[in-house]
Amino acid sequence: MRARYYLPASIVLLILLGLFLTFGIISNQKAMLSFFKEEAHSILSIIALSQENSIFAEAEIEEKIVDNLVSIISYLNDTGYRKEILNSILQNFNLSSIVVYDLNNKTIIAKSGNPYEIDYENFAGAEKIKYYYFTVLNERYIRFLYRGGQFAFQIELSAEEIKRFSKTYGIGNILNQLVSNPLVNYVVLQDLRGIIFATPNIKSMSKIQDDSLLLKALQRGEEVSRISNFGNKKILEMAMPFVVENDTIGLFRIGMNLDNYYRHLRNTYIQLVLMFIILLIGGISILAIIIKHQNFQMQEQFFSHILGAIEEGVLLVDQRMMIRGINNMFSRITEIKGAPVLNKRYEEVFSGDPFLINLVHQTKNPVEEEKIIFKKIIRYTTYPLFTPDKKFMGTITILHDMTKIREQEKEEEEKERLSFLGNLVANFAHEIKNPLNGLAIAAQRLKREFPAENEQYNQLLSMIIKEIDSMTKILNDFLTLARPRIKEKREFNMSELIKEIGDLIRHQAMEKNIRYIERVDDGVSIKGSPEDIKRAIMNLLLNAIEAVSSESITQPQVFVALEKRKKNIIVKISDNGPGIPKQLLKKVFEPYFTTKKSGTGLGLFIAHKIIQEHNGRISIKSQEGKGTAFTIILPKNGQEE
Repeated sequence: MRARYYLPASIVLLILLGLFLTFGIISNQKAMLSFFKEEAHSILSIIALSQENSIFAEAEIEEKIVDNLVSIISYLNDTGYRKEILNSILQNFNLSSIVVYDLNNKTIIAKSGNPYEIDYENFAGAEKIKYYYFTVLNERYIRFLYRGGQFAFQIELSAEEIKRFSKTYGIGNILNQLVSNPLVNYVVLQDLRGIIFATPNIKSMSKIQDDSLLLKALQRGEEVSRISNFGNKKILEMAMPFVVENDTIGLFRIGMNLDNYYRHLRNTYIQLVLMFIILLIGGISILAIIIKHQNFQMQEQFFSHILGAIEEGVLLVDQRMMIRGINNMFSRITEIKGAPVLNKRYEEVFSGDPFLINLVHQTKNPVEEEKIIFKKIIRYTTYPLFTPDKKFMGTITILHDMTKIREQEKEEEEKERLSFLGNLVANFAHEIKNPLNGLAIAAQRLKREFPAENEQYNQLLSMIIKEIDSMTKILNDFLTLARPRIKEKREFNMSELIKEIGDLIRHQAMEKNIRYIERVDDGVSIKGSPEDIKRAIMNLLLNAIEAVSSESITQPQVFVALEKRKKNIIVKISDNGPGIPKQLLKKVFEPYFTTKKSGTGLGLFIAHKIIQEHNGRISIKSQEGKGTAFTIILPKNGQEE
């Protein structure tokens, strides 16, 4: 993210946090209010169910009482209305009074007990059975009226059983218990005429017909709720119709105490504000970290671009010995990738402190050294780094790969040395060649002009001539060292040259039971002297043939290969002979060095010189008991690589 986006991002973050805070408050408020509504609904449902069950239970008790009273009247009709029978029934069934009334004569024909009132009006009513409650001195009674034929009966009895049941199981007991519930302010059951019953703390309530919300709930049979005032407090009022057997008896109203609701909301506000502050601080901190990290990344990228353009390897180590930077050239020199070692301890990656960073940390002075590291000749300099206020902050190590430079210097030294030796040998050869030619001519004349029958004389003379020829060959090889090898370069087919050499070598190898293996790419051409290249390769192959000619080699073989590359060619010659001791490998291309009794030590030296004059390179690998391998690399165009 670019710097110009930080402010808009911060504003968006603040808006999102504000929306989160608002949404959290609203969601919490709705959840709490929903909880109180569910609680109110549950309480009203329980009250309604209890009242409905109480009504049905009282109805069953009343029905049982009515059945008993009808049975008593039936008994009186069978036995007659004598005074003693009425008194007995009155006492046995705990009745208050019994009155038998003649409807025709409109007179009381029998009575037991003292009735509080005789209901003459309902004796001749349309209903055969009727009962109702009345109260005398705060005591509740039932007056039962029965009309059968000519006679009407009135029985009064105490309603204490029903009152006792209602008191124990009825709505009154539930309402009394609800008064002690801190969540409930009041419960009221009212109809259009007024309050049917209510908790003791309610003396009056608003009428249903004066409240549109309550009227709507009663008429439509819907459950409604609202926040309203009760005394000096805010409450949640819920209204629910009370329906028994599809008959709407009234409207239950419950007022829920919202003290806990508002207390919880205040706590929620505080928590969300604190959370907002924490998130805001956290967001600002994260944003600051992101900005710092991006600045660090930009610095790292800038650092990487700068270091990437540097031709030397660069290693940065901080004051805590942690690796903080590596450029591409360092990775190429050391073959260590940058990403896996970044932010790792220097000692974990580089054992033995190859760049003397520990020393620089201690002395605060730069060090410079050239040595073999990672199988390469490397010159490095480690510098201490300081802040503007001279505080030590780490080190920077600059690496130069000196391997090729030192190899070239060594090759130049070798060329100069060999050139000097060649000139010295050539001068020596010139000095002794003329006398040697004279000896050769004299020996030939002795053999031709003074023949003798003495066999020993002839053998000695032949030996002299042979040795003179051998010395002449050696002198010619010496002179080869001084003469320029390539007078004119021309393009020739290297593939055909290798095959031609193979035809010459293969016959000699077969005579010695040596397996000759040839693998040549077709159509390989280079510029140079085919005669000299042939001589160099022949020298190497003849050396290989001699190396595997020993009887100790069970399956002797010589291998030659020609491979084509983009800019050069590669010739590989190897054998499975006894190999060359490691300590002698550096001397194999020196003149007069040989491990053979009859060798001159010039074959490999001449081959090496020819390859160098063709701007090529020759290398050797050998292992005792496993064999030797030569690798020749020649440029196709004959020019230096």
